[in-house]
Amino acid sequence: MHASVTVAQVSPGRIDDIAPLYERLAPMLREARGWLGVYVVVDRSTGNGHLLGLWESEEDAVAFETSGAFQRVLSGYPPGLLTGPPQRSVGEVVFHASR
Repeated sequence: MHASVTVAQVSPGRIDDIAPLYERLAPMLREARGWLGVYVVVDRSTGNGHLLGLWESEEDAVAFETSGAFQRVLSGYPPGLLTGPPQRSVGEVVFHASR
């Protein structure tokens, strides 16, 4: 399993716009080859946001960006939601634990 980590700064006062946005984007994400799920985490005090996307393979995670799908997701963001462009990286999940 691989993960994409996207780091972004959410504009003050816009954090509550994130969950409804991803509810609308979820169908597009579910259609992406190899997509397993997503966690979106935002620090309400700073606006620092981290999005963890889970993928079956590195190829799937990379293809999501190189195919233009990542850019299509970003185009669904309302103007002013982020204070600047997000940064995305991909890596292997080397450990996972859950309850």
